[in-house]
Amino acid sequence: MKKLVVIGDPINHSLSPLIHNAALKALELDKDFYYEKQRMNHEELADFIQSMRDGEIVGANVTLPHKETVMKYLDGVTQEAKLIGAVNTLYSERGKIIGDNTDGIGFLTSLKENEINVTHKKIVILGAGGAARAAAITLAHYNTRKLVILNRSVKKAKILSKDIEEKIGKKVRVKSLKKIEEETKDAEILINCTSVGMKNKQENKTLVVSKMLNSHTTVIDIIYNPLKTKLLREAEIAGCKTINGTGMLIHQAAAAFKMWTGKTPPLKTMKNTLLTHLEGAQ
Repeated sequence: MKKLVVIGDPINHSLSPLIHNAALKALELDKDFYYEKQRMNHEELADFIQSMRDGEIVGANVTLPHKETVMKYLDGVTQEAKLIGAVNTLYSERGKIIGDNTDGIGFLTSLKENEINVTHKKIVILGAGGAARAAAITLAHYNTRKLVILNRSVKKAKILSKDIEEKIGKKVRVKSLKKIEEETKDAEILINCTSVGMKNKQENKTLVVSKMLNSHTTVIDIIYNPLKTKLLREAEIAGCKTINGTGMLIHQAAAAFKMWTGKTPPLKTMKNTLLTHLEGAQ
């Protein structure tokens, strides 16, 4: 059996085994592959990568807090991972372990799936962490009218803005979250890339309430648990189109699945499995 894993710390919350194993079973690949979660600390990363070189593990997903740290142990990273500055997927290529990042393609595919056109739009991103980097760098390749990043730490947001300008040539405005109402009132797309609203953490909190929004704004929350965050409920009150994080999760997973197996995964099976689980947990 070929082993696939997701590593992180903590890791119990990960739904990657659920959706990947459903896809493997649907394609009758569960006779050849199985996918599990593995809690791992920083000190174990070097040995883990070596176990991949030795063939014990044929592919892996990487989640917090290892997305950046693990890069120093790899034999190479893709251009996408270099741009984002983090990896979420590892695969073997002629005995070398390569790091990739499928968050950007997952985010972009989710936008296309929901028929969201980003051209000539003002887009506001909340946050400047890993997910925000993936979203901002993906969007920077398009002819958006204005791209704005709001973050508690303006310094961190400025680092991301500088990276985008140097690597892609796109100017990005940066402001404190204190300016949130000023920037959201005419935003055409608003994307929450913070953890505010996540289940069991800040589930009943939101950075944006309905009075800050106009009905022409599309509001995207990359959080997928709960399926409808406080932000999305507020956006619905304002008459906005809303999108949760399930699409991004499924499509970033699908890209990794194809890397490891060479097969196109059954997206419908993955999505239905995820939604059934999340709806049962609400």
